Amino acid sequence: MQIIYFTKDLRMRRQYSMAIKLPVIIASACLLFGFLSWVVIVSQTSMLARQAVEDKSTATLNQLAELVRAPLFSNDTVGLQFALRKATMDRSIFSASLYDVDDNLIAQSTQSSALPLNLTQFRKNIALEDTQAGTLLISVISQPIYAKYSNIFFMWAVIWLIFSIGCTYVNYRFAGQLARRLRILTNRLPGSSDPMIDEILALETRIQPLLATSGQFSNDTENGYYCSLITATLKNRKSLGDQLNHENLELLFENIDHCIDRTLELYGAKRTEGSDSRVCFYIRSTECSKQHFLVCLMAVYSLQKLLDRLSVKLGIDLEINWTLCSDTLSALPVLRYHEKMSALKHKSKSISERIDGGVIALHVTEYDIEQLATIARFNPFEENCYIFHGFPEQRQALLEKQILHLASVCL
Repeated sequence: MQIIYFTKDLRMRRQYSMAIKLPVIIASACLLFGFLSWVVIVSQTSMLARQAVEDKSTATLNQLAELVRAPLFSNDTVGLQFALRKATMDRSIFSASLYDVDDNLIAQSTQSSALPLNLTQFRKNIALEDTQAGTLLISVISQPIYAKYSNIFFMWAVIWLIFSIGCTYVNYRFAGQLARRLRILTNRLPGSSDPMIDEILALETRIQPLLATSGQFSNDTENGYYCSLITATLKNRKSLGDQLNHENLELLFENIDHCIDRTLELYGAKRTEGSDSRVCFYIRSTECSKQHFLVCLMAVYSLQKLLDRLSVKLGIDLEINWTLCSDTLSALPVLRYHEKMSALKHKSKSISERIDGGVIALHVTEYDIEQLATIARFNPFEENCYIFHGFPEQRQALLEKQILHLASVCL
């Protein structure tokens, strides 16, 4: 008993209220978004700042080259000094220097302010009549330009922080209200259970006995059972709607439903929710076995042949393919059961979209095609998926008798 209590206590400690879980999820999503966008923004602003510095230096060098070309040609030192001084009047240009072809300094102008923290140098050759006459060198104060683009990052950071705090707070208030409503609903349901912090788990625990009483689940399935979901997909549903009027279409579906219901009664199968063009039913066993798959295939094959006879009788072409997907399901917790059943339906739909009408596809992970050969003949289709091609002769003869019996009842 101590071990049981310890396990329950450990499970309790691992539970969290909706009022905590939802805000934590939102806050985590905001943090992840903030980190990823921070990487992008820093990268983009740095690139834009570098480009701005390069554009500034290129424009300054081109303008300065035009100003010094004439004084350089006439050896006008005063004119050269004036042109360089004009360039450094721009606060972003710390210094401008002119060198001859031998790299000797000809003239230079420097701002009188203290040296900045970040300087980037750029140079440009000056040509006179296709002959290099000298080299211009400027030092750009890049720090103010980078700071200008850094302001974009800080503005984004403030907006992101306000947005994240707001979303987390709103979600915290909403999650708190949701948690309270779930607790009220749980407490109004009959029955008693151990106190649970997780409101969803507590609600599932209270609902489960009610579903068991309604007959959806029985006590012998609480520990789980092996379930095969069988899906019949009417591939020409749309064309049938175009060919038949509403009354005849409803009559056709009534006949199909009658055939399905009688066949399911024979094999102990139960229907579950399908769609406009899909009929779903399931057969379950206490464990996975080849006998279980045999029963499922016999039910599918019998129903397929019965609907073929109905198609001939009514003179209507029914293009139906069949998929069989299986998994171990547990009645507890209730939402987990429906999640797994939905996953089986999704897998069945995916397979049915890739097979033709009249085909029976079996998806199974527990047995390979050689092991399944003892119950029926298959051809490989995809990984863990096989196309049914018939039963052994003796079993086929038995099934034909059952199909004749079903036809006499349904048709």
